[in-house]
Amino acid sequence: MTVLPHAAAPVAAEDERAFAPSEGWSSLLLLLAMLGVVALAVDEPRWVGLDVRGESQTRLLLPAILMGGLWGFVSGKSRLPTLLAHLAGALLAAPFLILATASVVSDAADPMLRVRALLASFDRFYIDLFWEGVRSAQTTPFVMTVGVLAWATGQFAGFNVFRRRRPLGAIFIAGAVLVANISLTIRPQYPYLVAFAAAALLLLVRLNLLEQREGWLARRIGDAGYVSGLYMRSGLVFVAAALVGSMALTATASSAPLANAWDDLEEDLVRWGQDLNRLVGGVTAPARGPSGLFGSSQTIRGFWESTGEVVFRATTSDGAGRYWRAASYDAFDGTTWTQLERDGGSPLEPGRSVLEEVKEPLGPKEGRSDVTVTVTAADLDSRVLLSPETPITFDRPVTVFANRQDGPLVAIEANERLRPGASYQVVASVRNEGEEKGGVTKNKLAAAGVRYPSWMPRYVQIRDDSIGPIVKATTDRIVRALPEGRRAPYHVAEAIQDHLYSEGYIYDTDVQGLCGTQKVIDCFLRVKRGYCEYFASAMVMMLRTQGIPARLVMGYLPGQRLVDGSWEVRRDAAHAWVEVFFPGYGWVAFDPTPGNQENGQQPTELETGRPVASPTPAGSGAAVVPRPTFGLDGNDPDEDPRDRSSFEPAGGGAITGSAPPAAPVAVLVVAGLLLLAGSVVAWGRSRGRPRRPEPDAVYSGVARWAGFFGHAPRPTQTAYEYAGVLGELVPGVRTELQLVARAKVEANYARRPAEGDALRALRDAYRRLRIGLLRLAFRRRR
Repeated sequence: MTVLPHAAAPVAAEDERAFAPSEGWSSLLLLLAMLGVVALAVDEPRWVGLDVRGESQTRLLLPAILMGGLWGFVSGKSRLPTLLAHLAGALLAAPFLILATASVVSDAADPMLRVRALLASFDRFYIDLFWEGVRSAQTTPFVMTVGVLAWATGQFAGFNVFRRRRPLGAIFIAGAVLVANISLTIRPQYPYLVAFAAAALLLLVRLNLLEQREGWLARRIGDAGYVSGLYMRSGLVFVAAALVGSMALTATASSAPLANAWDDLEEDLVRWGQDLNRLVGGVTAPARGPSGLFGSSQTIRGFWESTGEVVFRATTSDGAGRYWRAASYDAFDGTTWTQLERDGGSPLEPGRSVLEEVKEPLGPKEGRSDVTVTVTAADLDSRVLLSPETPITFDRPVTVFANRQDGPLVAIEANERLRPGASYQVVASVRNEGEEKGGVTKNKLAAAGVRYPSWMPRYVQIRDDSIGPIVKATTDRIVRALPEGRRAPYHVAEAIQDHLYSEGYIYDTDVQGLCGTQKVIDCFLRVKRGYCEYFASAMVMMLRTQGIPARLVMGYLPGQRLVDGSWEVRRDAAHAWVEVFFPGYGWVAFDPTPGNQENGQQPTELETGRPVASPTPAGSGAAVVPRPTFGLDGNDPDEDPRDRSSFEPAGGGAITGSAPPAAPVAVLVVAGLLLLAGSVVAWGRSRGRPRRPEPDAVYSGVARWAGFFGHAPRPTQTAYEYAGVLGELVPGVRTELQLVARAKVEANYARRPAEGDALRALRDAYRRLRIGLLRLAFRRRR
């Protein structure tokens, strides 16, 4: 060890120029690189698609997080008090985020026109969510929220590194955002994780080197520059080895000791996510999640992910395999199907009929049979119970969900999650096949008429902006091609199914980037590529343009029959299809999606049957079906006398109602930004409170509290030296500081912990210090 005869005094950040980082410019570059990786990773999945310019709507994340990080650096190196620094950051962020988000919804040259478009989008979101109670297709609230979070993440990280010298806090918050994004998206983001880890580790090495160098200089140890070089080179070797080792381990490791530790937590998180999904309008990117969980909403995304894992096995009393129904959806906003007005659920005891709680007309009894099904779970992922067609009774307690109390059935859930190997039994009512067994035929459905129950209008609703002109034009063309005497709802449904099944449409599970800003169903009818949700959604909305009630249903295809006669259903059998309502017969399934025949997929094909007189004229040359009527009297066999809904059909338009009050959007946006900054400050202040007023905890609390105002202890300072420095800055609490320092030294070195009166005095001193040290906010850093 070489002792320098004239070693320089310890270098302190306070003695340098205000904005010159003693941590080195490389520290700033590493921090910005780390933040940039996070922004690029979150933007890459295109969570809310493309904007009016055909660019990612979340492209503002990169400038937002970098500008936040730069402000954190500038304010951290300045003499601004912490509270003022955060408030100034919020005021800088507000105009940038408002203009950047406005550019997502409008490409007008005048910034004020873009802002007006932004306010209109927020108003529409407010109306959808708080007035009409539906999931909004507006993306601006989500874009604004992630923009605020990006700026706040960057500002928090920069301030922690350059004011408080705490890189771990910055790495933790940025890493949490990255890991959450990787956990949600199905897109491969391994390179982002590697790049983030490299930047974070190098930042830790660089800042740790700074602390070590100050210690070496204080103790006059050798040539600090030479030792620093050795330290940094060693750190680079360590980081490189750590990254290479971790990548090699990831590529070869096969064990998963905690694979089953999060089963229950995963289910809860997915449920919370589905509740949150109603609030974050416009999110359409593919995301991870149990594919067997059919929640209250289903978003059409550009990618369908499936595997060959077994979900369940089933045996039926008649040996037949059928479509396994899980949930139905009635409201469509252009990207997401929702169970509108879903109730809180009605408990149902074993053996009690489901039909006592919901409206689910079955049609003539002679045309149906009861089938007993036993379902054995392999990896169901959720509590949603599966059944062929209409479930009647279960052998376990369940909860029945409907659209409003006593409304149409949407789903049935078990009260407890089905573990692998657990079974349940359901008795379901299924349609007989063939006219000899009383089954439905083409002629029966064609003669069913167009008089519907009063609760049916929800199934002909078309929300504003949910579909474009291509849907109506394509459907009209299909209807006009039908003979004039064959334009009853059944013939239209059959023609639409045949059109989607055979007119050049291709089943494709990855259609990302094909639609741009075009509406989902219109794009599908144009490019003729998509998977089951595209086909089924298109058919439902095409039928609704003609006033024909239809809904989307999700579940599983029959699966594959085993040698013992049971049916094995895998994840790649997950499916969406259509149910069309026919008066007197109830819901009839149609499947317009080609492909997946190995799991039993097939279009609906019925016998023609004997001619049946129709109560309604079939049409007279117009490209529309007969106009439907809803609940005109109480003699309809499908009508429920308990229900006289005031819900009126929109006739292809928006849901009607009185005008809602306008939302004070601009005020809410600015207030939210200020609240965010205040929350950051409050969080920082709360960290200064020790949980136990013992000597070490009290001393650490004082150091954190003073550090919050830019006066943290130096690594080489003793407790007495630090107390003396603070005492010079705040003379009014010098006695209390000396008491705290003495208590810490006696507890750590003399093994004399504070007790009795001494402990009470220490607590009193700490209470006074928390008030007295507030004066540090008005002291300039030396």
